[in-house]
Amino acid sequence: MATRFGSEATPVAIETRQVIDLTFRVTDLSGNPIAIGGKVEEMRVKETPTEITIDLAADVLFEFDKAEVLPAAKETLTKAATFVRDAKGVVRIEGHTDSKGDDEYNLRLSLRRAESIRNWFVASGAISGAQFSVEGAGEKKPVAANEKPDGSDDPSGRQKNRRVTIVVRKQ
Repeated sequence: MATRFGSEATPVAIETRQVIDLTFRVTDLSGNPIAIGGKVEEMRVKETPTEITIDLAADVLFEFDKAEVLPAAKETLTKAATFVRDAKGVVRIEGHTDSKGDDEYNLRLSLRRAESIRNWFVASGAISGAQFSVEGAGEKKPVAANEKPDGSDDPSGRQKNRRVTIVVRKQ
């Protein structure tokens, strides 16, 4: 019998198996699992020769439409405090919102959130001796588009815009 691959056919056994449960885990260098699914990036730090800018995701700090700092935000704020602790000048805390809601409401919410972060730093003792200024920017300084190019809602962009920014000038 002639075949495409030679003069004799070689029987081949084909085995199929069904995968019932397949789990992938992301681990740290010690092999400990790290949960990442759906997690909001809690903090981004950018440093220039003149200042340190820390963006904190509002979704990590506050409940939706609220300005009270969540107990779970303590770890994130403690990390942020390490960048602010040695500040010599005024530490500026800016609250930001997405474009949902009217401008006046968003300005008030963003200011209340900035004030809450300042109050947390002072009350916790995480930062002592710093002077703070607080500002509510509302939706006026987005870091991402609130809408897609076709005009539809962009939840991912809105999530990035809901944040508190801490700016520390270097001296």
